[in-house]
Amino acid sequence: MVYRRTLFKPSLLCSAIAAASSAGLISEIASAQQAAGASTGLLEEVVVTGIRSSLKDSLDVKRDATQIVDAVSAEDVGKFPDMNVAESLQRITGVSIDRSGGEGQFITVRGLGPEFNTVLLNGRTMATDNDGREFSFDVLSSDIIQRAEVYKTSTPNLRSGGIGAVVNVVTARPFDRPGTHFTASGAAIYDDLREDATPEFSGVGSWTNDDETFGVLLGVSYQERNAQIEGVNVGGYLVRDGSLAVNAPESSTGLQPDAIGVLPEGTRVMQNLGFTLDEQDRERLSVNGSFQFRPSDRTEITVDGLYSRFDIQSLQTVVTGFFNPQFIDPVIDGNGTVTDFSRPSLDFNNRNPAIATDSWLSQDDNVMTSNNREAETYLVGVNFKWDLTDAMTLTLDASTSNANRDDTNPFVVVGKLSETSQTISLRDNGIPSLTNWSELTNVSLQRLHFVDVARDVVEDDINEAFATLDWNIDRGALKVVSAGVAYSEREKVRDRFDTFSATQGFGIFCAYCGYTVTPNDTSFLNPFSFQGFLSGTPGSSDVPDASLAFSFADVFRVLNDPANIGAPNRAGRDSISDEELLQRIEAAGDSLFGFYTPDINSAASFAVEEEVTSFFVNTEWEGSFGDMPWAATAGFRVARTEVVSTGVDQPVLQFRESVNDTQLDIIFGDATDVSVSNSYTDVLPSFNFRVDATDDIVLRASYSQTITRPTLDELGVSNTFGGRSNAPVSGGGNPTLEAFESDNFDASFEWYFDELGFFGVAAFHKEFDSFLESQTLPIPRPIVFPANNPGNPTNVEVTRDVDFQDTRTRNGETGSITGFEVAVQKTFDTLPAPFDGFGAQANYTHVSSDIDRAENSGASDCDYNGLSPNSYNVSAFYEKYGISLRLAYNFREEFLFECFSDASEPREREDFGQLDFSAAYSINDSIQVYLEGINITEEDTRDFSRFSNRLLDYTRTGTRFTLGVRGVF
Repeated sequence: MVYRRTLFKPSLLCSAIAAASSAGLISEIASAQQAAGASTGLLEEVVVTGIRSSLKDSLDVKRDATQIVDAVSAEDVGKFPDMNVAESLQRITGVSIDRSGGEGQFITVRGLGPEFNTVLLNGRTMATDNDGREFSFDVLSSDIIQRAEVYKTSTPNLRSGGIGAVVNVVTARPFDRPGTHFTASGAAIYDDLREDATPEFSGVGSWTNDDETFGVLLGVSYQERNAQIEGVNVGGYLVRDGSLAVNAPESSTGLQPDAIGVLPEGTRVMQNLGFTLDEQDRERLSVNGSFQFRPSDRTEITVDGLYSRFDIQSLQTVVTGFFNPQFIDPVIDGNGTVTDFSRPSLDFNNRNPAIATDSWLSQDDNVMTSNNREAETYLVGVNFKWDLTDAMTLTLDASTSNANRDDTNPFVVVGKLSETSQTISLRDNGIPSLTNWSELTNVSLQRLHFVDVARDVVEDDINEAFATLDWNIDRGALKVVSAGVAYSEREKVRDRFDTFSATQGFGIFCAYCGYTVTPNDTSFLNPFSFQGFLSGTPGSSDVPDASLAFSFADVFRVLNDPANIGAPNRAGRDSISDEELLQRIEAAGDSLFGFYTPDINSAASFAVEEEVTSFFVNTEWEGSFGDMPWAATAGFRVARTEVVSTGVDQPVLQFRESVNDTQLDIIFGDATDVSVSNSYTDVLPSFNFRVDATDDIVLRASYSQTITRPTLDELGVSNTFGGRSNAPVSGGGNPTLEAFESDNFDASFEWYFDELGFFGVAAFHKEFDSFLESQTLPIPRPIVFPANNPGNPTNVEVTRDVDFQDTRTRNGETGSITGFEVAVQKTFDTLPAPFDGFGAQANYTHVSSDIDRAENSGASDCDYNGLSPNSYNVSAFYEKYGISLRLAYNFREEFLFECFSDASEPREREDFGQLDFSAAYSINDSIQVYLEGINITEEDTRDFSRFSNRLLDYTRTGTRFTLGVRGVF
């Protein structure tokens, strides 16, 4: 079977796009890509071997480059190696990924997380719907991708900003594949946990005229996916030293005050234990197009564009216990963790009136919330390339990109005080247990407890332009001199809304704390089954069989009833008159959330404007040492960065502990506009050297200085407060941050022992200065504790200073990472048929670190976020007789996910390995059927806090299968 090979990977289902798309890679990386063999219009007749073609294209990019680069290419027309671009990138040596809902979202390169990697689309910066610079690969359908390149060493013409790597995603263009072509596919996606199948369609059409001077490409990809995510969550382990502890079993009767003790210093207890079933409906639409025109032999114009819409509609049903002090019969391990304890109940109080108090009673909560995400992204660019002379080329490029996200996520709690004392136990593996639930589905016992509606609106706008002049000077060893200028402006705005923001004026965050308000209508409550939840996991047998659930429409109908809003024992009821209350209810109108419609929280919102002006000079050299040809690049880049952060400062007038609860109520003063400016200049030299020691062996060495600018949300002027009165937290932005620098040293040995055979070893070392890292510092602030409250058992209201754990990014740390990579690739073509269709790949990465942190950073025992000491990938494939089979395993060792997470403690993720497969059969030269499986062994992720028995999250996303047919015409 013979196909026409191409370096382009189309998206699948034809459609028009109103914006147009750029020719070739942008000039800022054009030299690097030309050196990497990224020529357009490559066309030759070869025997089709989809997987082999992909391996060869990727190997060609690596071998021909001067710097150290890896790539993953389309296997064939309409077929990237994985359903998700991030999933494919993890096959590259040194690249690991983080997942969202079972789909790859962020990448880590050589131990440096997503905030340290620059992601480009056709050489241009693409806006992101995240709060910072981190790029979410899940907004890109793999159907539109031709190739993804990971530049691990720098050159002056590469965009600055990534000390980990620069990743360039290349989309399809008509000149890559002259003629008329159409590709289409249709598939069904099946998630085994949701037990539901959903459609996926895609197609592309491309055309060029006979002279190959004009071409267009239009394509669209559409996917629906219904997923189910099962998880267990612990909201951190709070320091509870000094909290009261009953030194007797929960079954005790007639206890006296002398049975009460206190937990020793440093003791930590889990804040809550919740079981969550998240049903998500995911929808992704990607549209791309490209127009190319050669008005003469010396000029080429390319306009290209990409549009993506990615929506996640989520509904989370949660049953949870919340664990305020006090604790019965606590068991404390050597790490200061309470591993086993019981909680006081109504029954316990009735049996022990001498020590009973309502403030310590255990709660059973039914929670409904969501994890919605509605994101839109587009990029449009124009590229003009002009050969001024036979030796001189001018490239001009301009682009604009926008991303926006609108998330509205209600959080409603309806619960009750526990009739029986629950027992909680941690496990070294699996999930913690919470036993002795009672009356969970008894509707008559339920009380309104908590309601909030959070909304985030993010807008990211980027405009870029640059000009590059390449002069093929060819004088001795000096071959090419390149110079260029670039300008970019970017504005990131995040507006945060919540129900009880200061601007709403209600003044109370916890609407129904204390479990005192009985809803006047309980018809909105319905039984919900947890049967089969996390089946097979140690501890899953203790998950309750059923709880109560409700729709947001039904619960907000009840919450907006004047009888419930105006209930005399509603928190904050005395701060608002009946007349004003009725006015607010009427003003809410018919909106879903009514009185609880979120208002702008100015203090937690921000806007950042960033301008970067840069120029570069790069030189390319060639020569030979006898029979050993060599090539080198040398040059520098200068970048001037100017930042203006604007927002609102809203002073806190008072922190209070909520009545009968440890919730923190915050009373704000009047808002004041704030603007902070900052600027800095970086000079970034780089040098790359390659020598072909033999026809098969390539040696490389590289030195460069690179920077990573602060991620944009870190530059905001916003301040946030939260937590509990006994464990308050604060955070926000730091607009005075500057970029931090890295000195990078790289070397590699590469052996290309046959057309598809490769063995390579690479070593790298990065020295960091002024490293940007989240730090948590204690800041004392006064909190008012009402009389007879959990934090104040006396009869008199008191005010005392409590340390808020303030977490925000700061400059100042120094350190380094050192590592090496080993990769091997081999096809077994010399074996007798049919075994000559086999092939295999494997790679391994080891990274170690050294960090010098400030003594007061609170992070003395934290590594770099995202750094896995060991990771590897292994894949095997078979391709012959129209059959294509591939089995791939990816492993990532335990790593620090975030230094300051729940309760300001480290969040770490356990070892994780995932097995995927793909199978395809070509019925004829045009039609292929395929089956793909993701996470076929149903591996789960487990996060913990500092010690492995301190579970934070246990998450199951299950297995995903795709069955489809693909046609090439």
